[in-house]
Amino acid sequence: MTIPRQIGPETGPRTALPDYSRSSATVERMVAQLDGPRRRTGGGNGQVRALLPAAATRDTLLRGAVGVLALGVALAALIGVIAVWLTVPEGHSPDIGRLLLMLTLALLALIVGLLGLRFAWVAIATARARVEIGEDSLLVVGALRSRRVPWDEILAIESRVVHPVHWLTAALRLRDGSRVLMPAFDRHIWSYSRPTGEDVRGLRRELHERELARHPRR
Repeated sequence: MTIPRQIGPETGPRTALPDYSRSSATVERMVAQLDGPRRRTGGGNGQVRALLPAAATRDTLLRGAVGVLALGVALAALIGVIAVWLTVPEGHSPDIGRLLLMLTLALLALIVGLLGLRFAWVAIATARARVEIGEDSLLVVGALRSRRVPWDEILAIESRVVHPVHWLTAALRLRDGSRVLMPAFDRHIWSYSRPTGEDVRGLRRELHERELARHPRR
């Protein structure tokens, strides 16, 4: 059934429904921008979209603060080791109690120091991280470097990758068996049980569509 756009003619043309054909481009632009600040468009060869961390500023400050705090605790533990060592009488070896205390403080400094370095590194990664989606490739930006990965080399997009530094994150699995981590999708401990984010699902859909276009079913 066809719904007329105009009613009449005895009373003159009256619009019953808006003519969407004239504003279809505007509607498409509005829909494309519904994702908010996580998607940006830029110049260059074709249109480029950038996927950013969900709350980059908050996560950078939070992880940076935890890193600084942990490094401060590690430094205090090292100072404690030195202070205990200085209490040993000159010309004598430390007794068993002092040895156990120094060993505990040194172990604490090592573990907390490594955690502090980890959080500091991830804070830098969060501040810089993004995934730029181009026509021919993805540009994955991490803490210190970036890597451009052609679509043809991507076999799958994994959303629950365990890494010793980034912990639970997402990655591109390439056809040669290697992985390219995407720090933009690092997850907090309290979000481990949540479903995969829409950005990762969108990348999977786009990869699937490109695979179908490259190998159409007969």
